[in-house]
Amino acid sequence: MMMEADVMRVVLLNPPGIIEAILISILCIILIYATLIGLQGLNSIKKRSIISFLHLASFSLILLVLMNPALRVENYREEKPTLAVLIDNSWSMNLPFGAHGVSRIQKVRDYIRNNKSFFSDIDEKFFVNYYIFDDSLHASSLDNVDNNSPDGRYSNIFTAVKELVTDQDQNKVDSIILFSDGAENKGLGNIPEGFFQDIDFKVNTVFAAGNGAFPDIWIDNIKSTDVAFIRYPFHIEVTVKSAGFGGMSLPVTLKEGERVISMNDVLIDKASGRGIVDFSITPNSLGRKIYTVNIPAIEGDFIEENNQLSFVFDVIINKIRVLHISGNPSWDVRFLRRALKRNPNIDLVSFFILREATDLVFASQDDLSLIPFPANEIFGKELDLFDVVIFQNFDFRPYGIFGTQLENLKNFVIREGGGFLVIGGDKSFNSMDYGSSTIADILPVKLGYPSIGNNSSFDEKRFLTTLTEIGIGHPILSIIPNEYDNERNWMKLPELEGLNNVGAVKSKAIPLLTTQEGDPLLVIEQLNAGKVATFLSDSSWKWGFTGAGEGNISGYYEKFWDRLLLWLVDDPELRQIRLKTDSTSYIIGEKPKIDVLKTNNQQIDDTIKATMITPDGREVELDVESMTSGTLNFRPHTEENGIYRLRARIEGKDNSAAKDNIAETAFIVEPPENEIKGPTTNENLLKLLADKSGGKFITLRDDPQRLGIEFTPIRKVSGYKTEELWDKYWIFILLIFLLSSEWLLRRKWGLK
Repeated sequence: MMMEADVMRVVLLNPPGIIEAILISILCIILIYATLIGLQGLNSIKKRSIISFLHLASFSLILLVLMNPALRVENYREEKPTLAVLIDNSWSMNLPFGAHGVSRIQKVRDYIRNNKSFFSDIDEKFFVNYYIFDDSLHASSLDNVDNNSPDGRYSNIFTAVKELVTDQDQNKVDSIILFSDGAENKGLGNIPEGFFQDIDFKVNTVFAAGNGAFPDIWIDNIKSTDVAFIRYPFHIEVTVKSAGFGGMSLPVTLKEGERVISMNDVLIDKASGRGIVDFSITPNSLGRKIYTVNIPAIEGDFIEENNQLSFVFDVIINKIRVLHISGNPSWDVRFLRRALKRNPNIDLVSFFILREATDLVFASQDDLSLIPFPANEIFGKELDLFDVVIFQNFDFRPYGIFGTQLENLKNFVIREGGGFLVIGGDKSFNSMDYGSSTIADILPVKLGYPSIGNNSSFDEKRFLTTLTEIGIGHPILSIIPNEYDNERNWMKLPELEGLNNVGAVKSKAIPLLTTQEGDPLLVIEQLNAGKVATFLSDSSWKWGFTGAGEGNISGYYEKFWDRLLLWLVDDPELRQIRLKTDSTSYIIGEKPKIDVLKTNNQQIDDTIKATMITPDGREVELDVESMTSGTLNFRPHTEENGIYRLRARIEGKDNSAAKDNIAETAFIVEPPENEIKGPTTNENLLKLLADKSGGKFITLRDDPQRLGIEFTPIRKVSGYKTEELWDKYWIFILLIFLLSSEWLLRRKWGLK
């Protein structure tokens, strides 16, 4: 900054506007015309000139006084011009500069360091402001550039330059130097129309990538679905593209975590550099699923980061496929079947045993022949077609359901994640041979052997039900959101009749409903992947009896069975804790927003523990960031690429290991797709940008002096002092002199 000498000049404090200028011009014309007419009596040209001069001089002096002339002394100073240095912060700057693996951002850092004298020189001559940009512009510093890792999802050069124009403070930008690989993927690599209208400075560009085209092969796109249905297959389409590897075949692997699902070959077309391969996926559990498609790294492949791509979809239930087998027609069977058929989300297959072989009938077997029960078909390969199997007062022994079929049913629950519900009656549990069968292994209650004589295993007594401590807040029984009203309504339900007597509840099972004497009625249990439940009575239909007129089912009765089925298929909405993320995909450095909500508000003393399993297998306990409206918020750090798995659980006194108290989800951390696939450089775009703005283009191999950055000091007014002239005495003396001189000469020369 340098001060200059004062500059003195005359200014008009009341300069005329357009209208005033027009009026003055008209007056001047009139004045000239009047003067010429008034001088017709004089023959001497000299005398005419003197009178005209005096007349016009007087008029001009009057106008000058009206415009308020002043003497202004201005104080000037010189300032440095402003130079902005913009450095690309998009993820592609982490990619190799050339074939030797050094990153582009590191090359930029080395370039600045190796040309320290140039950047020191511009620091002396300019106000230098450093920025980083990706999808927008961010103020930075040279130290920050030296330590910052590029993490932008997009590169938008034109938006960054436009923001530089609009966000200028007091110092107007006079020139910029822009470091980038040119991969302007947000603007599709084209200069927007009208971009240069507001750009009044030179854009000097430095190409921050190696020259030439490097061979690369990448997974370009995966056509998938955001939502899939459990046990329903769907297809994905994987597009593989290449530059320099056309005409070759590659294996493409589909994985879930570390488990290989399928592997297919893709042929890269030599002409288009493109190949497509299809996969089929059949999800067998609910929740968020993350799959990864990858291709092997081959010799000469420039960017290995784009050799794999993950995709996310949520598995939901389209319809709950229920296999319902009942031992004989009854009110209980009739009501339950009607409730299941009324639910549009249930696909029901029912088998009714209308007559047993031991029934006393007065007709020939040919006249009363029944369709043989398809035990081998149902409990063989067709068992996987269902989500839930219901035995309702069913004695399986007379129908060919023995060891193999029951073992398949056990595996259906434990391994395949199926649901199994057993409803009581005189042909169920200890009333028949359940205790000595494989079924006893998966039921949540302990069974003995069938009773002999008075069938004491089934009691015809009447009883009222009560909710256990866990049952009060359990999602299955939460028909009404308000817990107090919900419990009160359960107590108002009519009494039931008939109870299966069993042994104790198994150690990991949970009783939700009991009799008032404490005998178990509804007991549930999580068995590895699957779930089981027992309802130890055949009279739940009485809960719906009062509302059963004209085919209607009581709301409590219907909702109870609907919610029990949702629990059996492990619907996440029926868990006591829920876990959500604000996105399914992040990049390194981003902090996912994780919300954990406990739906059971009664156990207020329970604490929630949230953990994150990193891609390398480390389990990290998460700290609560904040809490809003009963929801816990977590914001963990992500430090590596891969699949992160989250688990939140209620750490309370009541069965904290139950799956209902656990919520799980996952998210991906990986480079942004658009930053690593396809052309990741655009040298021509940077050349065009520099050329159109009057700047220079160089590469990191060139001397920065070739940019030709010009140093022209900015001259700015630092202050001024104004002295008005119209009220000076000599102005009035001069005006009087002009007017009086004209009057005297007119009298002397005989003019009016």
